[in-house]
Amino acid sequence: MASLSEPGTRASSPAPRPPVVPFALWDGGMSAFSSVILTFVFATYVASAVASEGAVGDEAIQAAKDHGSQVLTTWQSIGAVAIALLAPLLGNLADRGGARNTLLRISTLATVLTIALMPLVALDSDYLTLGAVLIALAVVFSELAGVFVNSVLPEISTPENRGRISGTAWAVGYWGSIVCLGLVLVLFVMPGTGLLGITGEGGWNYRAIPLFVALWILVGTLPLMLRAPRHSASAPGERWTPWQGYAHIARRVVRAFREEPVMLQYLMASAIYRDGLGAVFSIAGVLAANAYGFSTEQIIFFGIAANLVAGFGVFLGGRVDDRVGPRPVIIAGCLGIIVLGLVVLAFGTTLVFWIAGLAICLFVGPVQSASRNLLTRLSQPGRETENFGLYATTGRALGFLGTAAFAATVAISGDTRTGILGIVIVMALGLVAFLPIRLGAAGRAPVAS
Repeated sequence: MASLSEPGTRASSPAPRPPVVPFALWDGGMSAFSSVILTFVFATYVASAVASEGAVGDEAIQAAKDHGSQVLTTWQSIGAVAIALLAPLLGNLADRGGARNTLLRISTLATVLTIALMPLVALDSDYLTLGAVLIALAVVFSELAGVFVNSVLPEISTPENRGRISGTAWAVGYWGSIVCLGLVLVLFVMPGTGLLGITGEGGWNYRAIPLFVALWILVGTLPLMLRAPRHSASAPGERWTPWQGYAHIARRVVRAFREEPVMLQYLMASAIYRDGLGAVFSIAGVLAANAYGFSTEQIIFFGIAANLVAGFGVFLGGRVDDRVGPRPVIIAGCLGIIVLGLVVLAFGTTLVFWIAGLAICLFVGPVQSASRNLLTRLSQPGRETENFGLYATTGRALGFLGTAAFAATVAISGDTRTGILGIVIVMALGLVAFLPIRLGAAGRAPVAS
């Protein structure tokens, strides 16, 4: 059995000691952005504390927070459009021009720099837009970096151990989030100043957190930036322009309708349920705060527990993926999230939110990891980065579904807690779209050669 540090390599890309550990560490570093900045701490600071600063009275404060959430999601929607336009184009450049590793470094360092600028967001409602823009920019850069990192997976694994390597890397990401969240809690948040003694005056106990996160990401991602396997150009010496890139992508998609219809069907179906998965984590902090009255400390504790459970789930899920194939893992994971989401909706207590919410996290990671593995198995050699660009594009093209469904159900019911129904509906639609796809051998367990 291949271990994390000793995977097999593809016969077409022999490489001694492939950088599997750096690949996993990249997830461990970058995951701090999604957990600390985007989900549990800084985005909540922007949408709640910054947005409502100066508001007087419960109604005014709640209205300001609602406005803050709207501004935050609006800018993230703009970022989603940028990702949809850039991801396939840069994926095309990475494959045809062999620029994958350079683009990986640029996008990763751009994420670090953008996060390092977030302390500029003062505790003043005038800084709401700045905070939302910086978060949206960081989302764009991190998503683009993910396109290039995902394309490394088939170069450092075999079909027999790819699920395990993908799942273990996702697990390292979740466990890295636990450590980072714990350090943020101790160093900055509890009991109001943290061990570093940074006071809440001007919001500095929260504004300083992005600097720590930026350093965390840099340390975690640096090994892969230095050791990413060489990615040969599929069209060496050919002149490349953005217009030619888009034209090539258009021809590629048209050709795929004839030659790779299953991959296109999978891209669309997975875009729906992946948006539901993203919504689970992106609204977790807001839901905990606004629907269940969690304090910042409680939200961080929930985040730590959620990442612990998610890491355990995806670690096991990767091994199940290798045994039974990605298709059963995706189906079982989506069903688990749907059922548990309905449990949260039916029983509105904080205890049920804790138990069922954490149980949902058990299924999120395996679906994400198996989805990444499945795309590598559906991709023709040399087109992985471009396909992961399309993967990001389709995801972002439908990236409004989860948040829109959440917002719509809240608007109809007037109760934030019912927003979970919107996510359940999106997950169900994605599952219904995925089930009829004839994946063949790509969806089953690989046959050892």
